[in-house]
Amino acid sequence: MSTEMEVNDWLDLLVLDSIAEPSDKVAECEFFLSLAKKEINPDKFRWLTSAFFGAAYSYFEITALRSYVEFQSPEDGAYIENAEALNVLRSHVRVFQNAKRPTFVKTAGYSEITKTLYDLRKQNIHHYPQSIMVEDESPPNGFYFGSLKGKGIHALNFCIQVMSTINEVEHELKNHW
Repeated sequence: MSTEMEVNDWLDLLVLDSIAEPSDKVAECEFFLSLAKKEINPDKFRWLTSAFFGAAYSYFEITALRSYVEFQSPEDGAYIENAEALNVLRSHVRVFQNAKRPTFVKTAGYSEITKTLYDLRKQNIHHYPQSIMVEDESPPNGFYFGSLKGKGIHALNFCIQVMSTINEVEHELKNHW
């Protein structure tokens, strides 16, 4: 009886409307990219693309975790991995699950686009703020990631490719949830 009351007490505290859908990270990526597409100030553009990198990275992390723990066995409560979803993800990112802590899942870049995303994010988060150069055209189309003239990555094109990859993954995953 006490356990049932504790569950009911906990359910009374839970605000279901506050829980975002798993696809919310896609919308978050689109939000930051849409703002970056209009931004001409290099500092603000850097901040928006930093937020975009974080949201994109988080999308892959959350989706990988969901692929491992969304389903549980009715018999023993053990997590059942979604092999089809993991296969879709693994064409873009490497996925690692900690055997002792099944809810600890990490990802790393696998395709060229995600390798670059993870590298740019890591540099920006752990080493130094992202370098933004202005080349060729006026901002924001002329913004490049990097600090060596002629060697940078066209920032908007790269972010659009990342967004396209995320949308592709999300579309493929809809068949497996």
